[in-house]
Amino acid sequence: MKKITSASIIPGKPIPFSLYDKQGVLLLRQGTVINMPHLIERLVMRGAHYDEGEGESASSPVAGSQHKPVPVTSKLPAFEHINELTLNLKHVIGTALKNPEQIDVAPRIEKIALAIQQICAEDIDSAIAAPCFDTFNPYIVVHQVMGAVLTELVAHGKEWPQKDRLSLVCAALTRDLGQVPIQTELDQHAGPVPEALRIRMQQHPNLSGDLLQRAGVTDGLWIEAVRGHHERLNGSGYPAGIRAGQISLGPRILAVADTYSAMIKSRPYRNKPLFSQNALKEIYQKKDAEIDGEIARILISKIGLLSPGAIVKLKCGEIAVVKSPTVKAEGAVVYAIYSTSGMPLSDPVRRETMDPRYQITGLVPYSECRTASFIIKRVWTK
Repeated sequence: MKKITSASIIPGKPIPFSLYDKQGVLLLRQGTVINMPHLIERLVMRGAHYDEGEGESASSPVAGSQHKPVPVTSKLPAFEHINELTLNLKHVIGTALKNPEQIDVAPRIEKIALAIQQICAEDIDSAIAAPCFDTFNPYIVVHQVMGAVLTELVAHGKEWPQKDRLSLVCAALTRDLGQVPIQTELDQHAGPVPEALRIRMQQHPNLSGDLLQRAGVTDGLWIEAVRGHHERLNGSGYPAGIRAGQISLGPRILAVADTYSAMIKSRPYRNKPLFSQNALKEIYQKKDAEIDGEIARILISKIGLLSPGAIVKLKCGEIAVVKSPTVKAEGAVVYAIYSTSGMPLSDPVRRETMDPRYQITGLVPYSECRTASFIIKRVWTK
C-alpha cells in the first residue's frame, strides 16, 4: 500500500485506484470523481493509501471478470458489503458468459443471494441506498443487485419462506445475463433503440434462462422468474406476450422490482432517471393493468415515497439525503450533506424535518451531488 500525494488525484477525473485509510477500510472506490481540491487535500492529510497493483481495463460491461472476488462473509458496514457483493456478481457474470458449461453458477450466485438476504434483515436502509450511489460498477450489474434487494423485500412482505425467497433473489441477480453481451451497444444510443437491436433486447429473458440452464441451474422457480420478468398482466410484455393467468407470483414480484430499479437508474438510451417518488407513482398507475397491484402496494409500503438515498432540498437551503424510508416528507430521517452556501459538509448532519427550518421543499438529482459522494456514504457507514 502506498500513501497518496496531492498529485495522485486530478480534480474532475476518475481516480485510478481505490483509497483506504490507515486501517485498510475502504474510503473511495476506483473511478470516483473528486471535483473539489480541498477534498483531495483532506484525503492526503488523512493518510489515504492505495494498492499500487490495482487497475482494471474494461471494454465491456463486465470486463474485469479477472478481478478477484472478495469473500461473501464480511464485517464491512452493510452499505460497503452491498458494494463488495456487486463486485463479486460482476466477476461471476463475466465468467459465466465466457464459459457457461465450465462454471457451477448456482452455488456462487446463492452465496451472494444469501448475503443479500442477511443484509436486508439487518440493515434494509443501507441495502436500498447503496446501489443508488454505485457509479463504479456497470449499470447492468448494479441493476441486478438493486432488483435482488427489492425482490427480497417484497417476497418477505408476501411472507414467502426463506428457501423460495432465495430462489427468487438468485433469479433477480441473473435476470439480465442474456442482455450483457449487447449492453455496450445499447449504451451507445442516446435516443430510441434501433428496431433490430430492440428485438435482440427483448429476447434476453429467454437467453438468460438458456445460459443458466447451460451453466447447470436446475431450480425451476429461479428459471421461471428469469424467463418471465418482462411479461405483463395485459399481454404487452415480452418475450412471450402472455397474460395474467399465465404469469405466476415469482415473475410478478421480479417484474415490479425490475421496473422500479430501471426507472431510477440512468441509461443513455432511456429517459432521464426518475426520482424514487415519481417512479413509485408511475408503478402505482400501472398496477392491475401491467403489474400486480398487491406487489406494487407492498413495495411502496416498504420503501416509502421518499426512499433511502433520495436527495432533497431543505427550506433553509441545505441539501440532504434521506436515510430511512418514509411516506410523508414531514418526519423524514434526513442528513444534510451540503451547506446553505452549496459547499459539501465535512460530515453529514442529522436534521429534524418537523422543524420548519428543515422542511423538505423539493427533490435533487444525484448528478448534482457527486462532489458529496464520500459524505453521502458516511450517512450509512459512520
